[in-house]
Amino acid sequence: MKTLNFLFAVPLFALATNCSAQLKNARTVDVKIDGDCPMCETRIEAAGSVKGEAEVDWVVETHLARVTYDSTRTDLDAILQRVAHAGYDTERFLAPKEAYDKLPGCCQYDRTLVQKDVNGGAMTGAERHEHHMEKGDDEQAPSVFDKPGYQGTPQKDGPAVQIPVDPIAAEDHLKPVFEAYFTLKDALVASDAKAGMSAAQNLGKALNAVKMETLDHATHMVWMKVMGPLADNAKAIANAKDIDAQRKAFMQLTDPMAQLAKAAPMGTPIYLDHCPMYEGGADWLSMEKPIKNPFYGSMMMTCGSVKETIAK
Repeated sequence: MKTLNFLFAVPLFALATNCSAQLKNARTVDVKIDGDCPMCETRIEAAGSVKGEAEVDWVVETHLARVTYDSTRTDLDAILQRVAHAGYDTERFLAPKEAYDKLPGCCQYDRTLVQKDVNGGAMTGAERHEHHMEKGDDEQAPSVFDKPGYQGTPQKDGPAVQIPVDPIAAEDHLKPVFEAYFTLKDALVASDAKAGMSAAQNLGKALNAVKMETLDHATHMVWMKVMGPLADNAKAIANAKDIDAQRKAFMQLTDPMAQLAKAAPMGTPIYLDHCPMYEGGADWLSMEKPIKNPFYGSMMMTCGSVKETIAK
């Protein structure tokens, strides 16, 4: 029997691997999606998956879904919105009430991502506010729907409701990326190739640690665009022992980092500097206003000028 099961498992595994391989520019993210049973599994995977664009693999026991998608054709928000419209709450979008109500009774899971009223029914932020106003209890602790940064409009029916994102948490989550970039820039200013390799490795780790679901929608869309170029060039620098090769790859880091800095400005100004000499003109980011050129180091330390100031 074990041999028979193995024979069935092999082609199924091969099929799954082949399907994933068909997705170009593949990105994979694990997200929470509420549901209850194998029937829910079928609906969730069918709603989120699109041939050649996205695949969703949801596990009943953990309520976790592995979402793999072509980052040039779609994004995580679009996939999770489809799942929400099928009646299932995700960590970024709540299902419309009418969609949830249409699910079979056995599939109407406990809505852990929606606050409950005293009778056990699901309440959106608007309903919760109305409930407390009727009771004269307007001093209740704020729900997630009341927090700054909430981007959806709570309602009974209609579009999926977006789960709020704390903008401070999102900014803090990107902070290690910027810190690693500036450490790399300082290593190149010092013409220290060994330190440059180490800093680039740390930048790669910081990029991999970013959780897209913590970013607000605008920053998320920019992140989807720049994450690939950032990771590729950080890897190139980490693998380059020669300072000149590191500097050429570093030049390619600046534009995507500048886009990210403008989408999610830090608490202090970031200066976009320009060197007119290197490779016909090259930019870099700095936390310091005085020019310290990472492309020439001590040879032409002050060559360049402040091109733009990025601030909140």
